[in-house]
Amino acid sequence: MANPTLLEPGRRINFLKKLQSVCGVLPLGIFFCFHMVANYTVTFSPEGYEALCHFMQTMPYKDLLEIVVIFLPLVFHAIIGLYIVATSSSNVGAYGYLRNWRYLFQRITGVIAFAFLIWHVIVMRQAAHILAGDGTMYGVLHSLLADPASLIFFVVGVYCCLYHFVNGIWTFCITWGITLTPRSQQITSWICLAIFVVGAFFIGQIIVSLVFPQMVPGFVPGDLGIQTASGLA
Repeated sequence: MANPTLLEPGRRINFLKKLQSVCGVLPLGIFFCFHMVANYTVTFSPEGYEALCHFMQTMPYKDLLEIVVIFLPLVFHAIIGLYIVATSSSNVGAYGYLRNWRYLFQRITGVIAFAFLIWHVIVMRQAAHILAGDGTMYGVLHSLLADPASLIFFVVGVYCCLYHFVNGIWTFCITWGITLTPRSQQITSWICLAIFVVGAFFIGQIIVSLVFPQMVPGFVPGDLGIQTASGLA
C-alpha cells in the first residue's frame, strides 16, 4: 500500500514543489514587487510615502488580504522550502557547477529571508502603535535603521529576498516546463540577472533614502517623527 504521507518521495512531493514555486512567484513575488515599488516613493516624496502607508494601513479587508495573499502562501512556501533544505544536497563540493551554487544560495537566502520576514512583521506591528499616535512610517524606519545591527540585518534580509525571488523565477520556468532547452534557460538566466541588478539598484536607493533623509527631495528636519519612533531603535 502506498504511503499516504503528504511529503513522501515521488509524485506528491514533486507536485508540492511545483505549488511552492507558484506561491513564491505569483502571490508572494507580486506582493514583493508591489512592496518595493511602493517603498520607492520614499526616494522622492516623503508626503506621498506617508499617504501610501496610511492607505495600506486603512484599506478595506486588509487583514483578510494579508492572510490569503501573504500569510498562507508564505507559510506553505516556507514549510516545503524547509523540507527541501533538510532533505536535499547541493553537492557543490563534488560538483562546483554554477547551477549547484545557485541551488545552494537559493536554500540559504530562503532561510535568511524567512527569518527576516518574521522580524519585519514584528517590527511593523510595533510600528502600528506608533502610527496610531503622532509618528510616521518614515520616522519609524529611519530610527530603526539608525541601529547598525538592524541596518545590517535589514540590508542582508532585503537582498536575500531579492535573490530568492529572482532566482525563483528561473527555477519556476524550469519546474513548469517553460524553459526546457539549455539555450532558453541561459536566456532566462540573463533576464533574471538583469532584474536582480535593476532591483538591487532601486533597493539601494530606498535604503539610502531611509538612512539619510536629508538626501530626499522635500525633506524638512523635524517632520519625520523620529523622536516618536525612537523606541524601536
